[in-house]
This record gives sequence, structure tokens and C-alpha cells, in this order.
Amino acid sequence: MSAITKVWRYISIYGIGRTLFKVAARSPASFPLAILPRSKQDIGIIGCGQFGVASLGYFLTRRFGRRIRSVFDVDPAVASKGAKILGAQTASDSAATLIADDQIEYLYIASNHASHTDYAISGLEAGKTVYTEKPIAVTYDQLARLSTAARKASKPIYAGYNRPFSRAIRTLAAQVGPKPAGGVSLSCFVSGHVIDEDHWYRDEAEGTRICGNAGHWIDLFCHILSWRGLPETFRLQLLQADAAEPDDNFALSIATDQGDIFTLMLTARSEPFEGINETINFQQGETICKIDDFRRMTVWRGKTLRRWRFWPKDAGHKLSALQPFAKGPRRSWNEVELSALLVLHVTDMVRQGQTTSEIRLREASEALISKASLQ
Repeated sequence: MSAITKVWRYISIYGIGRTLFKVAARSPASFPLAILPRSKQDIGIIGCGQFGVASLGYFLTRRFGRRIRSVFDVDPAVASKGAKILGAQTASDSAATLIADDQIEYLYIASNHASHTDYAISGLEAGKTVYTEKPIAVTYDQLARLSTAARKASKPIYAGYNRPFSRAIRTLAAQVGPKPAGGVSLSCFVSGHVIDEDHWYRDEAEGTRICGNAGHWIDLFCHILSWRGLPETFRLQLLQADAAEPDDNFALSIATDQGDIFTLMLTARSEPFEGINETINFQQGETICKIDDFRRMTVWRGKTLRRWRFWPKDAGHKLSALQPFAKGPRRSWNEVELSALLVLHVTDMVRQGQTTSEIRLREASEALISKASLQ
């Protein structure tokens, strides 16, 4: 009965189409969901887990039909299932085989976090347009190598931080207008998934839950600051409920030299029935905003009050997934690199047991670029 209730609840949140893909990705049986034919198949996907199939696969096949040429997963059974659901021609026997396929022009990466960088570099070096899910790197060395590859590449690279592409955040940007003045106050309360001790997220090499989850909201903070211009200095404070679980049930606070303040509370005390749930509060100048799980938003500007409802729920996954095919202005890759530096700095705080820290982000970026130039 709970499974039926969950399916019905998902339909009410995401609509029938995306719910079908979510069910298919979780089901032990496989059945095709990409029906519409496509004369050209030029997309490859590495990683056929829940996100690769139910999010990336859903939005790509909904937009383009059967455009996915090949998929790969370290588990051949998972790859075979993903290929069937997405209507791919083949399930490649290795990532190298998929990347070497000269018919593939667009490479999507949704594998385990520690593998993103190397796959992305290989794709760029092979002349592919690359979309890599977050995090873009789990170590400074990875980020330096990716920075080098991105600057040398003939094709662009995109990151899967989706929240800046949500209708709520894009609408908020329009409300505050270009180059808004003054400090930003941003607070994010996130009820996240319970992650078991033996889950691959817990592998030390995967960058902790900071890279895996918290990076979304740290990146959102950097993106919102970029509307005005990023500050120089970030002062950080980290408080955990249990030192034995340093990346679960924690509160992160960041203040900057431009009067900005950011708080992130990530709690995972029980599994949320509808998936991750988040509440975001924002203020800059006379603009006050509350976003309720990317389903509703209220904005106050002085005496003016406006409300929005977003259905299906729009956390930005669609426009994020379609970045390689978008026309017009795109998110700056340099902005993504800066947010990645901040994410890695917080990751270090968790690993080293630090409660306070400070980083001059542009100096760290210059050092990274200098290191990258030597590689």
C-alpha cells in the first residue's frame, strides 16, 4: 500500500511521465519508455542509476525522443536495463568504448562522484560536449586537472547543479533585477535522505556528503551572490549534532566581506517519503522571498506581494539537463569552479574536524589556475 501511495504522491508532485521513469528506474523489471524515433543518435550516458535514468534520461528522451546512442554502467545488468528503458542502441562494455565512439557528440556523466572528473576530462579530450553531474571534483587535484582540460577543450563543459535553473530561482533573479545592491541573506533548511553506513556515498574517496549533497546549496549561494558580484572573503562556521557523523545533521554558516550571510541546515533523521524537501528564505534590499520545496514561492517587495505555484515541481533538473542544447546566455564555468572550491573547503573542514575557517575565494582560484597551468 505504501508503494501505491508513493506513486500517487509522486504523480501529484512530478506528473505521470516523470513518475513512470522513476518507477522504471527502481523496478527489477525493465520496459522501454523512450518511444519516439530519432534519425540521429549522438548522446552517450555514463551511469545508469536512478538519476541517470529517471532524471537525465527522462528529460533527454522527452525532448529528443530516442536520441541516446549508448549507455555505460559499471554494473552490466544496470547498463542493459538503462539502455532498454531509454531506447539506446547499445550498452557499451566500458566507458572508454563509449567515449571513443565518434558518433557520440554529447557525453552525460552520472556515475559515482569520484569518477566524474576523469570521465569529464576524457570526454573533453575526445572532443565531446560534456555534462557532468555534481560534484565536478572531489579533490583539489581533480579540480585543477579539470580546469586545465576545460580551458584547452574545443567543446564546452556543463555542471549538473540544477537549482540555479529552477523557475523559482530564475523568477527571483528577475525580481531583484540586474546587479542588485546590498548584502544577501540566504537560509536553506533541507530534509535529506537517510544514507546507510555501507552506502557508496560513505566511501572516503567520494568526497563526503558535503560534495554529494550539501554542494547543491553552497553552489546556489555562490550563484545568487554572482548576480551582484562575488565577495573576496568567506568566513565559515560548522556545527554538527554528532561528531561521529560529521556530514549528517549539521548546520553551516557563512559570512562574507560584503555583508552576506548564508545558513544551511541539513537534517537526515528519517527518510522523507516524497524525497528531499527544502525551504529557502532570501532577502536583499526590499526583496523578501520564501521558496517552499520548489513548488511554491512568495515574494514581497515593499507593499507588493506576489505568489507563484510550480507544477510539476521544478527544482531545475530539466533546464540543467538541457544546458548543452540551450541557446542564449549560459552559466559561467568560472562561477561553477569557484563554488566547487568553496565546497571542497567545507569538505576539508568536515574531514579535519574544524568548526571555523576562512577562505579568500579568488586567491584560491588563482592558486588553482596556477597549479593547473603547471600540469
